[in-house]
Amino acid sequence: MTGLKTDCLMGTYGRYAHACEALACFLQQTRISQATLLIYNQHPVPLHFDHPRVRVVNEAPPAGSLRHIRQRMHELADPSAELIHWWDDDDLYLPWHLDDCFTHLKESVAWKPASSWMSLGNVRFSRHQNRFEGSWVFRTDYLRAAPLDTHPDYTDHPVIRQTEDAGLLATTELGGRTSYIYRWDTEAAHVSQAFYGGNEQVQSQNLESWRLRSDDVRADGLLVPADMTVRWTQYLQGTLDQMNPDEWELNKKALGL
Repeated sequence: MTGLKTDCLMGTYGRYAHACEALACFLQQTRISQATLLIYNQHPVPLHFDHPRVRVVNEAPPAGSLRHIRQRMHELADPSAELIHWWDDDDLYLPWHLDDCFTHLKESVAWKPASSWMSLGNVRFSRHQNRFEGSWVFRTDYLRAAPLDTHPDYTDHPVIRQTEDAGLLATTELGGRTSYIYRWDTEAAHVSQAFYGGNEQVQSQNLESWRLRSDDVRADGLLVPADMTVRWTQYLQGTLDQMNPDEWELNKKALGL
């Protein structure tokens, strides 16, 4: 598939350093000419960044759980975008990730890598087959048509569960060349730690509790794309023995290291 116009949606709240890394991941994408990034900042300290492919929206979050935040981002997405990708602010996307999306989505309504990397403390890496919502790309019309009121105990947008239940998710096993890194134990408050199921009221209360602990801000709100050399070096070192040498060398070359 040739590249389709894609809007990447990144919600963030009080995670300045992570947001700068996620922004840098977007700017390093090899297919950035076909993509834009929406940064949806809900923290009272506004964020700013001047780039033709990046928009920043600063507003108070909608009432309710995470599904309502995702829904608000869908409403703010570029109406001309053919695809929407959730671009989680605390995870990492290798520079060929959007290329993977364009190559493997084909005629499906949603796609993700069959397995992705999980990073602990940025230095310990392992590859897992998991839901990893931040790795998904959707066709925009499908995503916008998804009802919001199903799977009430699921702590993210229910389109994920709807797609799985209907057997509509396409996946591709990319082995050592998989391009999404889910991060844990990064010293920042992880939103997943606030969710253990429960109804809408419980999820909303947990989300508000998480916001109180998410306090990494820069006073002037200026986003500065991170230098990713350290992160990519950690990735290469941490995955050296977990793929064949040819894959590792291809990854190293693609990262310019």
